[in-house]
Amino acid sequence: MRDVLRLLCLAAPAILGACDLDEITIVEVEDVVIAEIYVNLAEDPAANSVFALLHRTVGTSGSGDDALRAARIVLTRSDGLTLELTENLLESCLESLPTVEWGVCFLASSNRARRLRPGDQLEVVVTFADGGTLLGTTRVPSSFEIDGIPATCRLDPDTLLPVLWSSSEGAWAYINETSIQGLPEALVVEGIRVEEDPLNLLGLSISNQDTTIVFPSEFGIFERFDLAQDLAVRLQRGLPSATVAAVSITAVDGNFVNWVRGANFNPSGSVRVPSLRGDGTGVFGATVNRRFVVISGLDLGAIPECLSP
Repeated sequence: MRDVLRLLCLAAPAILGACDLDEITIVEVEDVVIAEIYVNLAEDPAANSVFALLHRTVGTSGSGDDALRAARIVLTRSDGLTLELTENLLESCLESLPTVEWGVCFLASSNRARRLRPGDQLEVVVTFADGGTLLGTTRVPSSFEIDGIPATCRLDPDTLLPVLWSSSEGAWAYINETSIQGLPEALVVEGIRVEEDPLNLLGLSISNQDTTIVFPSEFGIFERFDLAQDLAVRLQRGLPSATVAAVSITAVDGNFVNWVRGANFNPSGSVRVPSLRGDGTGVFGATVNRRFVVISGLDLGAIPECLSP
């Protein structure tokens, strides 16, 4: 609903004839439920997670939390397996969705989530206390493997590591992340000041067939305007000694790609496309994740090398 306010310009009689009429539009924000539901599958099924965050349109008071808590969220696999999510601590969802400040978090039990597999066809039904519903479907991207890199490996300082992986059927993109610890102490001797520890950097492969990235030089494309130039240039050579980096490659489905937006991270355009329909809006996304740890140093005993001889 729109209310149009027409403001009359008041001025001295000498300029009254030159007064323009300004039009200001005030838009009333509609109170809409937003559901963000994600299925995240790890290499170890025990680490699988399924969570949902229910919140409301930005600009509303958030007074409807009690109504959201009464919602019922059920995932069903094509073979009949069901997972019903139950309310949990809000922080359990905000770890993955840090840009949302409030809402109601629901989680599936780990015993049920571990039964999910890459390639599963899933549907979700959210039923609200007033009888309203949200519906959505997705197919989890297929399994994939990182080529030749051990789960924990040693990399010589100032060495770049090509990371290659097999294609994941059904993936629309791959989100590549690293969290590097120890940079402030390692780089202070080079006169480079690092504020964050760990330093988190993001990369993106925007095609199902784009299955290679160079670590760490090609990570951080979305932080390029925030990183200090001397640090960004330094990481183009590789990691300094005595640093540790967790690296993850995540295959994401089309629902995820069409919904995720933020700052310079717009893998599918600037407009969000929901994958839930009904009495609200939101996303039902699925991801498959692979991880490894890189330790930078020359003498690390029996830790295998990241690069094959």
